[in-house]
Amino acid sequence: MKRRKLIIVGNGIAGAATAWAVARRGLTDVLLLDGATQPGSHSTGRNAAILRTAIPDAALHRLARESAAFYRAPSTDFCPTPLLAANGLFLTATNGADANALADWISNPGFASGAERHNFAAVRAHHPYFRATEGDAWWLPNEGGLDVHALQQSYLQGAAKMGVEIRARCQVQHLLRDSGRILGVATGAGPILAEQVALATGGWAGFLPEELQLPLSFTVCRRHLVVTAADSVIPPHAPVVWNVGQDEFYFRPESGGLLLSGCDHVAVPPAQGEILDRDILPTVAEKALRWLPGLADARFANAWAGMRTFSQDNRFVIGPDPRIEGLQWVAGLGGHGITCSYAVGELAAEWILNHQSNHASAPALHPQRLLQDSQQLVRC
Repeated sequence: MKRRKLIIVGNGIAGAATAWAVARRGLTDVLLLDGATQPGSHSTGRNAAILRTAIPDAALHRLARESAAFYRAPSTDFCPTPLLAANGLFLTATNGADANALADWISNPGFASGAERHNFAAVRAHHPYFRATEGDAWWLPNEGGLDVHALQQSYLQGAAKMGVEIRARCQVQHLLRDSGRILGVATGAGPILAEQVALATGGWAGFLPEELQLPLSFTVCRRHLVVTAADSVIPPHAPVVWNVGQDEFYFRPESGGLLLSGCDHVAVPPAQGEILDRDILPTVAEKALRWLPGLADARFANAWAGMRTFSQDNRFVIGPDPRIEGLQWVAGLGGHGITCSYAVGELAAEWILNHQSNHASAPALHPQRLLQDSQQLVRC
């Protein structure tokens, strides 16, 4: 039986970016597996498609900033169309403590955001329905909306052109191992051997290692998004507005209306992460009307739920599992997987190919931090 150099489990944005990153470094004996019919049909395809590099965690902000630079100027052989609609993004805060925290973040020299301070009148100039009057607003002119479908397909098509085999409708049932190393995966079509296996399985990241008594703890949280009916008053190229802190809420133009999220955050099993909870929709509407009272007569044209998966400390988990040779993690990307995907793939590729990384964020994201010793989890 042929033994692959690498199997990547999961063809969402994390797995696709990792496949592309390792292939362009010369590793093409790679098999990218997923049980779904369509790539990125879970978290990747159900997100808000917003580039927001303003992540309070320095290790994650660094990845976001590196990824944003790539999205702004991808090579034409990677993607012939623009990935980023840089219509700008307003970060706002109304609560005093939240406003202070936001100002502290903006002023920190380690967070290179390029943000400019404005007031809410600047927001109203872009969004006619916006009526809030008091609070801080920071303008990030080079951020905005991402073409997630184009980004995902560019990773996959680029990897395939370089020799990566992409196999859909191939469910991984469990991991194969012999003593202290990974041997490959078992699928419905039989075993597939590999020198390394990278887990990029989103909300299901902890399931396969659990069977080998190699658990890492992840929490899946459900978040709802809605899109209002088309309205000629809404400028199609208006910026994203994201209020941070206790009253978190964001919106941006979408399909002639506005995409809105009340930023609900409810822990659920992965199987329930994409089930629409209609009891949440009145809360979204209530928040929307506080910020955008002109939408009082609008109706919701579409609504859906998506998953965000978090590690115990809310940081990504990228790198080799110290308990078993050949097992790599690309997991726990929370709500930042799209924003950070380029740098996530690059970092994962370094670990897979070189078994080390000099990236400044690598130690903070290594799986070792979540382990008390080589066998036990730190239980928070």
